[in-house]
Amino acid sequence: MTELVLPSHCDGRGFCLGGTVLSWIDIAAGIAAKKHGVFPAVTRSVDAVHFLGPITTKNIVILQASVNRAWKTSMEVGVRVMTEDLLSADRYYCCHAYLTFVALPQAPLTILKSGQPQTPSQRHHRQQQQQQEEQQQQQEEAEAARAALISSPAARRYSFSLPSSKSESKSGGQSQQQRSIQLPAIEPVSPVEMERYKMAQSRREARLKQASEENEEEEQRLLSDVRDQMRRWNVSHAQNPKFKKDGGDGGDTDRVEIQATFAESAQLVLPQHANSLSITFGGQVMKWMESIAAVSASRFARVPIVTASIDSLQFHRKTMIGDCLTMRSVVTRVFKSSMEVYVFVDSENLITGKQTFTNEAFFSMVALQPAPSLQPIRSQLPLLVPGSDMERALSEAGEKRRLRRLSQRRELAEREMQGMTSAPKGASHDPHDHDTLEHGRVALDVTDP
Repeated sequence: MTELVLPSHCDGRGFCLGGTVLSWIDIAAGIAAKKHGVFPAVTRSVDAVHFLGPITTKNIVILQASVNRAWKTSMEVGVRVMTEDLLSADRYYCCHAYLTFVALPQAPLTILKSGQPQTPSQRHHRQQQQQQEEQQQQQEEAEAARAALISSPAARRYSFSLPSSKSESKSGGQSQQQRSIQLPAIEPVSPVEMERYKMAQSRREARLKQASEENEEEEQRLLSDVRDQMRRWNVSHAQNPKFKKDGGDGGDTDRVEIQATFAESAQLVLPQHANSLSITFGGQVMKWMESIAAVSASRFARVPIVTASIDSLQFHRKTMIGDCLTMRSVVTRVFKSSMEVYVFVDSENLITGKQTFTNEAFFSMVALQPAPSLQPIRSQLPLLVPGSDMERALSEAGEKRRLRRLSQRRELAEREMQGMTSAPKGASHDPHDHDTLEHGRVALDVTDP
């Protein structure tokens, strides 16, 4: 998939917004998932995404997506993002993303009745006729799907495990939602495909292990308390956030309370934001999250900022067309020239009034020097002041999260330099790309304390 970067995709400095790139990644991955699984698929989770270089209006974005491994109802899709300079044709590696998609059954087609039978015999005859029509339609759809799979070029490389016609005929009376889903299995052929296949299983096991760890449960309880507190805040707390405090270790350094960085945004899910099942695109939600994270970071630093990474996130609940999504964000940790921003999303059904927690993520934002410089800020950022023990615990845990990001970022850069991701000819292989990105690219402050 190729995207031309337009000014509408960028901030005031001409940098493509990270949320826009995340939405492109989700679309590319969704296309690959749909082609492989036949069934409609929705984004279940996204592993951490690290941007190793900026994207500007002078670039086009090339996204390559492939299904690395499929399980019963879920699959991992890897997306590689490259940038190409429109004038020099030089290509640079930007980022890699791994998304987990879950296959869903399609809703059965509604059969319109031609007329209401009057007598019992007519009603019985009409009922039998409807059952026969439904069974015949289900068999035709299954045969058409099987024929499309078998005749596709991918069938030579993938082995399919599909239900037989006999098993379908036995369950013909059941609705399509009740029938089990079995995704086609991946059979890797080349060494690169085999490596991706093994790595996908390793990442899946790591996600399951992390979810079951005790310290993960403690962190989730802390974040739950933080969310409850943020729901009671409002944007009036963000007015005039900076203040100076004499004495102490900080001297006259500007100090900003965590609560003063709070930002909130509401979005109504429209048809263009959703798939064929009326479920909101995961990439669209991430785009909204990145936008509100940038507001909190800018409110804190008051300098130009750019997104460096997003931690892994899971979509706990689906959102539909007509739902109202509320994004809330706050700066949780400050480093030399970067900030960690926590964002979570609540959804509300405007008909029933039911509100649910949807998903959350931590964003890393880098403060930049004034234009035309592309380097991180050299002056000291304001000090972040927790307003409660809960806020202090959240901020202190940010160091552990940062170390995890650095490890992931270095591993990604090392794999890129080793050629494990099969970089196209002309891609940048600067050994310092993961620390300071040269050649007019931006430094993303991943090593300074």
